[in-house]
Amino acid sequence: SSGINAEYGYQAKDFTYDFFNDPTVQANLQVYSSNRQELVSWGNHEVKEVQAEIIPCNITSMDFFDKLTAPGLVRESGALYKCFDEDIDGFLVADELHRMLLTEESEHWEVYNEEERQELLFLLFKHLVLGGPVCQYDDKIDRYLEIAKGLYKELITVQKNSETKKIELISKVLKVSAWDGDICWFPGDEHHQTFCYLILNPVNRIVTVFSHDYGKGCW
Repeated sequence: SSGINAEYGYQAKDFTYDFFNDPTVQANLQVYSSNRQELVSWGNHEVKEVQAEIIPCNITSMDFFDKLTAPGLVRESGALYKCFDEDIDGFLVADELHRMLLTEESEHWEVYNEEERQELLFLLFKHLVLGGPVCQYDDKIDRYLEIAKGLYKELITVQKNSETKKIELISKVLKVSAWDGDICWFPGDEHHQTFCYLILNPVNRIVTVFSHDYGKGCW
């Protein structure tokens, strides 16, 4: 198993490097301009280094989030338990859900273990909850779960196993970035909410790019 993962990781980095250096990708990939308001073509870049992290994608049910109704985190009604306002990594945190996502000091941090926190569905949910610099947080969890579910279904490819008859996720997911020395050309500066995922559909040989550059576009 470890040998297979190592080989996939090697191929993932090669794929990411070829992807970002492809002229068609560079001509069509859009980024925010320097004034942070206008989407423009990424343009021609010679990407010299890439990072490619394999993101697990194994969750097939929204039951994965049932644990959020832990005492003191999310009420049965979906309302979020509030906490004293505090700044954590630049985010104004006013509820226990945000604390659980951002800091190990949260008493609810261990509701999800490190392996679960690496799952694509968890990462999508986290990105939606944290939002952008001018977003207004919801007081209930319902919308976060609804949109996370919709995004997940849109991004991921599934098929039924002919032997077990069970639904299986077949997409491969990479969290990637493109570099020239110490400069990250894409998706942008390091931040919780700056990210780029490549979702590979091995059946139709389609790559979906899902990215965000924190502070640009005013999310």
